[in-house]
Amino acid sequence: MRLRRPRVEDLYAAPELAVLAVLEAAVDVSLVALVAAHPDDHELEDDPPPPERVAARALVEAVRNVADAVNRYRLALRLSRDRDRIMPF
Repeated sequence: MRLRRPRVEDLYAAPELAVLAVLEAAVDVSLVALVAAHPDDHELEDDPPPPERVAARALVEAVRNVADAVNRYRLALRLSRDRDRIMPF
């Protein structure tokens, strides 16, 4: 994943982009680490699964939810800026 590093001009217009960049980096590292820790998770179906596998699956879902929320926020910012640029004449 290529991380979006905000420019100074971007942060001046929307300071929250700094936090979004940090969250995106954390999401990326978290997913890579969990896949590295459980590379065969999709192939194994223990009954019942070990607690760490259950926790890892829950964490992956939570991390993906954070990624979705960051993307929605970025879209909302973009739409808001675009709307502000539209001239009524």
